[in-house]
Amino acid sequence: MNLAPIVLFVYNRPWHTEQTLNALALNNLADKSVLYLYCDGPKKDASEESLKKINEVRQLVKAKKWCKEVIVIENVINLGLANSVIKGVTEVIEKHGSAIVLEDDIITGTYFLKFMNEGLAAYKNDQQVFGISAFKYPSTNKIEKSTYFLPISSSWSYATWSNRWSKVNFDGKELLKEIDKKDLKKKINFGGYPFYEMLLNQVDNKVDSWAIRFYASMFLNNCMFLFPNTSLVQNIGFDASGVHCGEDEFFSSINVSNEEVKVVKQEIILNNKIVKLVKQSFELQNLLNNGLSHKKFELAKKGKHIFRKFFKK
Repeated sequence: MNLAPIVLFVYNRPWHTEQTLNALALNNLADKSVLYLYCDGPKKDASEESLKKINEVRQLVKAKKWCKEVIVIENVINLGLANSVIKGVTEVIEKHGSAIVLEDDIITGTYFLKFMNEGLAAYKNDQQVFGISAFKYPSTNKIEKSTYFLPISSSWSYATWSNRWSKVNFDGKELLKEIDKKDLKKKINFGGYPFYEMLLNQVDNKVDSWAIRFYASMFLNNCMFLFPNTSLVQNIGFDASGVHCGEDEFFSSINVSNEEVKVVKQEIILNNKIVKLVKQSFELQNLLNNGLSHKKFELAKKGKHIFRKFFKK
């Protein structure tokens, strides 16, 4: 199997970066993989504390041989998260044809790299598959199928190919125009999640997000992502230390698994039952954000029959 390179974006979070790198180094196939580490530069008004953390991160990434080969790219100026990702992924994916991408707060399970590489190999020639993620979104009941497709993407670990990445339109205004023209405002909001509003905020420079433009491009191309039925990654950034992650008790409740999830190629169709289970979890998150009690939330999350009663409220 031809292994895809790993691209990891880091900045000024030494503790998170170390956890991410330690977990990655323990991965099956890490000793056979190439790792690109993109270190963003300091902002013009960076404080002494921020400069210290940026320097700590740069020393850390060069401290060990985390994978078979480690290539460190240190930006002199601050590009910001979105520009760093767009530039870095484009550079690596154009050179190698595919890439596995992580940010500095994603802990990976032992078989993460194996899953991602198997997915890349299995669906390389299937243009409808826009990418692969090792994150499992919450669902209101257990998903039995080892892998399945969803009409949404995930930025908490993803892999894709150069001929899919090239289809991403990073002009948010153009994406908004097309969505509005086709009257897709509600449809893009999977499970009621405010993706359309996120795109508006990106266009208005209120958020620095490459991921919403990636998802909107995938959505407009009628494509989908492959996911595992157990999460091979965990986001440890919900401590208000990152750019976009504040405190969260829904998605952050998903823990990393060291189980192996094998990719067996399947027909590229959406399983409506699985899509519904994940959609319901997004709807539950909205309820939680709007005052659903923790007790009712936990019961509903477990797929109890009274979910419907909660949702009607």
